[in-house]
Amino acid sequence: MITKNAPASFAKRKQVLKAGVDDVTTGHVFSLMSYNVLADCHTSPSTYPYRDSAHLDIKFRHQNLVEELRYSECDVICLQEVGPVYFRDTLEPELQKLGYEGEFIKRTFEKNDEGCATFFKSCKFTLQDRVVYKFGDIAEKVFVNERENSPSIYSRYTDRCDVALVTLLRHTSTGSCLIIANTHLVWESAQISDVRCIQAVCSLVALGEFRQKHPENAGIVLCGDFNSVPTDPAYELLVSGGLGKENMKVIESGNHITRNTMEKILQHLPESKSILRSAYKTVTGAEPKITNLDGEFCLCLDYVFFEPRSEISGGRSLEVLAVLDFLSEEEMRQNLPPSEVFPSDHLPLIATFSLK
Repeated sequence: MITKNAPASFAKRKQVLKAGVDDVTTGHVFSLMSYNVLADCHTSPSTYPYRDSAHLDIKFRHQNLVEELRYSECDVICLQEVGPVYFRDTLEPELQKLGYEGEFIKRTFEKNDEGCATFFKSCKFTLQDRVVYKFGDIAEKVFVNERENSPSIYSRYTDRCDVALVTLLRHTSTGSCLIIANTHLVWESAQISDVRCIQAVCSLVALGEFRQKHPENAGIVLCGDFNSVPTDPAYELLVSGGLGKENMKVIESGNHITRNTMEKILQHLPESKSILRSAYKTVTGAEPKITNLDGEFCLCLDYVFFEPRSEISGGRSLEVLAVLDFLSEEEMRQNLPPSEVFPSDHLPLIATFSLK
């Protein structure tokens, strides 16, 4: 995948094959990218004092960003923090020239002038359906029995702008279907891990609702910026379907939600759910050390989750074959993102899957 013509941000990144996999160029495979591209509304000079404000503008960063997308040649591209005007006037027309079709949804608060965009190669997939799920609306459903008892707590989780863009894609060669969920959980501060955990619940509820009206054997990918490190409650919930003692204590420590209420909320998870797996952890044994780096943060916040092949999942046959590795912190700090090398303060995650 890596050649001498690679963009500087990709030059040292290498594809890592899952143990036992020798080739990812044969059979029915597809590649998927998840990438927070840093929206203009979040690029104030005070946030990135080490960068000239003109270089933070998406117009400056666009050329390198599109070069990364072009070079990756991913079949599905899931982007977060895409400005609506940027999507409509610049990004979508550019990617249409490269053979992609795209869908977009903006976050619901005006102050967040950005959202999620999902692109797919029209020669490989056709769009069968798309649904936008608003986490505030789903939270209203899961908190329905708590509204009268805890109105202040209730609004903490429902008064949110965050969304999931869920699409159903049909593979043109095999006829197999893929459910792609693209999302971005709230950041705000490190002190609201309980909110992100509820939004992880909302993500699974959304997938469950979407699945009910579509083929049971559709493969599932859930990806995006989850603003959660691998030890956080939201991450644990997504890969285990519940919370252990330590993360339940984390949820309770903020005095916003009780263990009893959290246990009731977990009952809203789809009964037919099967556990999600991380593509990177499945291939490499661990999550990346860094997916988000700037002058303040050096964290793993972005993930590609998938529902693995299993008899329990109704014969769904989706298997991760490879992922693209990451640069070291030292290498990235030579051109501290966002920069002329890295158009965003996040790095793109890329995984290759087999679709049987």
